[in-house]
Amino acid sequence: MNEFAVASLVVLAVVSVLWTIRMVMVTSELRRASWRLQEFIRSLELELKPTIQEAREAIRNLNRAAQGAAEGTERVRGTLAKLEEAGDNIRATTGVVRSLFGSRFIPAASLLVGVRAGAKVLWKLYTRRREAS
Repeated sequence: MNEFAVASLVVLAVVSVLWTIRMVMVTSELRRASWRLQEFIRSLELELKPTIQEAREAIRNLNRAAQGAAEGTERVRGTLAKLEEAGDNIRATTGVVRSLFGSRFIPAASLLVGVRAGAKVLWKLYTRRREAS
């Protein structure tokens, strides 16, 4: 064979051996990186699983609280509506009483209340003087 052909074959053989050695090194490095990545993923799974479960439970609790607040708000609205209705009834009743009894009854009732209060005061004064003497 030709010396040039032999030299070319030797160079090709050396390059092939060097590439094979380099590929083995890269493959081993990839294997180590894959192992590290797998360990990292495993640790994340172990750490994140309880956290995700706690987050789900917290969300459930928040949903329950929101539903309770919505129900409570509806009850408060109903109560306020009933109170408003009662206030309207009281206003209507007051208007009817004023229209029935008019302006004459109110001053007469006020006068009677005043006379009664005055009589009580006079009675107390009278009984005190009697006890003192």
